[in-house]
Amino acid sequence: MTTTFKFTTKERYENFYNNLHEDLTDQDPIEQILQTEGLATMISIRYKPKGWSTDKALKIMECMLYLFQDYEKYEECHSIITAWPELKINA
Repeated sequence: MTTTFKFTTKERYENFYNNLHEDLTDQDPIEQILQTEGLATMISIRYKPKGWSTDKALKIMECMLYLFQDYEKYEECHSIITAWPELKINA
């Protein structure tokens, strides 16, 4: 499957992915994300932390969308697309 980025770049996603795995070497990064209150909220509803622009939130959520896709966590992908419909790729 080809990854199509709308709000970020392949390089930024790879940096996000690598940094996440570097910081959480002995932990499951998916569980850590889902246990982080602000990130878990952003996945389930359209929520932006105070001071964040919509553009910044979309970039982060797009990285998380592809991270969940890589881990085959499709329920979380669906939640992100529902909350952030701009991220949906139309074929």
